[in-house]
Amino acid sequence: MKRMRCLDRPSSRTVMIRRVGAVLVAGFLLGASSLWAHHGSAAFEMHHVVRMQGTVTDFRWTNPHALIHADLEDENGKVANWKLELGSLTMLSRFGWSRSTVKRGDRVTAEGFLAKDGSHYMGLIHIDLPNGKTMPAAP
Repeated sequence: MKRMRCLDRPSSRTVMIRRVGAVLVAGFLLGASSLWAHHGSAAFEMHHVVRMQGTVTDFRWTNPHALIHADLEDENGKVANWKLELGSLTMLSRFGWSRSTVKRGDRVTAEGFLAKDGSHYMGLIHIDLPNGKTMPAAP
């Protein structure tokens, strides 16, 4: 006598295939955001460190990296508004940073890596604050 399978219930193989498929789809969807992830120092010339002085125009305590905008003077005396990228808020907090560490109008000395594309963008290594304190900021 031939055994009949109930058409309303899928076989154990079909159930397993569906579960594996669901896990793969979920893994892809959760991992897809990393395809557009920020990759740390990729934008910077890691062998070229510069040091510039200037005045803070804005400080953004935001994820994934805090940002300082400052009017900095280069070695030729030319002043431009620079975007200075710091590390994550978690890392900065461990180093003693808070949203009030840097304020608009603060006179600072920034040291970091220049952007590969030549823009006024720097991966900040550390910054000297008006109170004489040097704060690490590596992204």
